[in-house]
Amino acid sequence: MNSRKEALNILFEVIKNNKFSNKLLNNLIKKEAMSKEDIAFIFKLVYGTIQYKIYLEYVVNKLIDPEKTDYKIQILLWMNLYQIKFLNSKPYYVINEAVEIAKDINKNYSGLVNKVSKSLLEEKYWEVDIKNKQNILSLENGFPFWLFKKIEKDYSRDQAEEFVLISNVESKISMRLNTLKISKEEFEKNYLEKYELKNSKLINYFYLSNKNIVNEDIFKKGYVTIQDQTSGLASHILNPRKESKVLDMCCAPGGKLTHLAQIMQNTGTIDAYELQENKMKLIQENLNRLGVENVNLVCKNALDIDERKYNYILLDAPCSGYGVLRRKPEIKLKKHSETETQNLLNLQLELLEKAYRCLDKDGELVYSTCTINKDENENQIEKFLERHKDIEKIFEKVFFGREYDNDGFYICKMKIK
Repeated sequence: MNSRKEALNILFEVIKNNKFSNKLLNNLIKKEAMSKEDIAFIFKLVYGTIQYKIYLEYVVNKLIDPEKTDYKIQILLWMNLYQIKFLNSKPYYVINEAVEIAKDINKNYSGLVNKVSKSLLEEKYWEVDIKNKQNILSLENGFPFWLFKKIEKDYSRDQAEEFVLISNVESKISMRLNTLKISKEEFEKNYLEKYELKNSKLINYFYLSNKNIVNEDIFKKGYVTIQDQTSGLASHILNPRKESKVLDMCCAPGGKLTHLAQIMQNTGTIDAYELQENKMKLIQENLNRLGVENVNLVCKNALDIDERKYNYILLDAPCSGYGVLRRKPEIKLKKHSETETQNLLNLQLELLEKAYRCLDKDGELVYSTCTINKDENENQIEKFLERHKDIEKIFEKVFFGREYDNDGFYICKMKIK
């Protein structure tokens, strides 16, 4: 199986047909015909081409007419430039394989691919020369300028520039120790050195690694689960007491949900809701693997749940996802329309209102998102608090991804006065 051809097919599905790269790439692991080395290369090639797509397209378009060039051929050329410039791959192999792949797509394009790919070896084409000098940093890093300006407006130019630079830095794998299955002492004694784990500086039972452990016994036995540190912090900040009643309004894929159960030591009850039926199997698998026993899992829109009173509520709201660009780089390729943006903001506010009506008189609520966007985060909470004078903010934090080698994230904890 040709690795570059496989990468091209995945990229076409992601960029042209709006598929999710992580799902398509994870399917590769199931293909017995592929070696670990091939899979690792495809992962790097797909993610890298998506990360820098805006820049790669800019450079390649200096040498072709995109209106007259097959779109799959364009992606192939972007892949070639990424390998030559960012992976320092040997041009001979890159170009030869690209020409053969082009023949399979349309043999009439093989000569164009050969000619353009050889031209891409000339560094003069790599330079960004545009009138709007403000856009150079964004373009060089494959970052959408509109998002850069949004972050600059919300926070500062320094924050925006830093976010652009970190968006292409490969993040370590973050995992949470599951104390329902194993103690911290026993886990560190047996596995810390074996898997070269580093302790998180944010939460002391989280660990960072360069190794993918999903096929290892520590994952299969439920000793750990993959979860970003800031995602874990949302449950950690809510910190529900044992024997309490908890509501998780949007629980997929189950990281925060199982973390809440762990904090509660499998006591009390957690009512967990998820709108999308296709995610229920994964959530249940996570509950089973991690030994969680205090969850009532329901496939239902959180806006339609019965308004019972809960001691603690977690609302990890649907959002634009700009905080997870390092893991899902295709997010930055789609700019939401004003209508889509407003619909999202309205949904978040409706969910907050539902959470308020479900909150007990002494209850506590955590609202979280995996985005960097004041309209969805700080501004959303300010509007909510203006409508409800009997609730107060007791914790608020936005993470930009640089702090602990984490995802970008927002967490706000509120309680009834």
